[in-house]
Amino acid sequence: MATRVTPVLAASFAALTVTGSALAGGTASNAHACTGGLRTVGAIQERTFCGPATASVVADKVFTISGGNCLSTKKYFSLNIGSLYLGQTSKKKPNYFGLDVGRLPGSTAPLAGKDGVYTTGVVLAVEYGGKSYIVLKSLKVTLTGNRTQGMVSGKTITGQLFTATFQC
Repeated sequence: MATRVTPVLAASFAALTVTGSALAGGTASNAHACTGGLRTVGAIQERTFCGPATASVVADKVFTISGGNCLSTKKYFSLNIGSLYLGQTSKKKPNYFGLDVGRLPGSTAPLAGKDGVYTTGVVLAVEYGGKSYIVLKSLKVTLTGNRTQGMVSGKTITGQLFTATFQC
């Protein structure tokens, strides 16, 4: 069954992909070699992120996604872990955790240039085990450790509690 992409989700994935473009280098992660970047899979493109970043999620399941990068600028924080498909497909989606906080290029969101709690200017996209976690309600991000770690919480569109911790 194909996943329906709403305009909000499409904009979110576009924002995550724009910031992730700078992060998709071919570095090795702690456990295995990773080839980051963009590649074609069938009729769609897949972007893979590599590096030491991890995110541990508690929702209907407890899981960890590893192998990603963080980018901190004076205006925003961006975290991308795993791989994501750029386009619609009926294929099972790869595991992915993407979080952007602050004023991304082209955005008018508030700046996120320091540690703190953010409830606006936050975009979160999570895929795990073939399931999308769409967290739009009560979304709150706490950045700590000079924006090298933090926590995100909220409710999915179905009302389920969602929390995650992350490290760069």
